Order: sequence, then structure tokens, then C-alpha cells
Amino acid sequence: MSIFQIVNQNSYTFVATFVFLIALIVVMVVFRQAPLAWGALGALAILLIAGDLFLRVGVSEINTAAQFDQVLAARQPVVLEIYSNY
Repeated sequence: MSIFQIVNQNSYTFVATFVFLIALIVVMVVFRQAPLAWGALGALAILLIAGDLFLRVGVSEINTAAQFDQVLAARQPVVLEIYSNY
């Protein structure tokens, strides 16, 4: 696996960590004595973690081509998400 693939697969984690570190530096340097700033930093951490959990791809319900064809033949609306393991 190349470094590009690692960054691509973990881009949310890297960006969220970068955003949190920048916010932490700002709070430590500018708002060191403000309890509200520390609370906002905690809220940011919770939002970033919740975003990661919300955006994760779940386990597939379809494992074979026959199951895929069966779902499409059911004439029901289908949400198709394409995923690649690279």
C-alpha cells in the first residue's frame, strides 16, 4: 500500500486531527483562561468523533452477484454505494 492510498483512506481522520490541533493551539495561546473556550474545544472533539462515526461505511448486505441481481429485480428503490478496496 502506498502513502497516497493510506492518506486517501484515512483523509477524514487526518483532517479532523489537524483541525483539532489548530483549535487546541488557539485555545492554549489566546484563550488559556477562558473556560468557555475549553468547553468549545471539547464540543469540537465530540463533533469530529461523531462525524467520523456517522460517515463510516457499514457492512454490505449483498455478498454475491446473485443477491445483487435479486435486489435489482425486486422493483424497489435501491441505494447503490460503490466501494473499492484499491
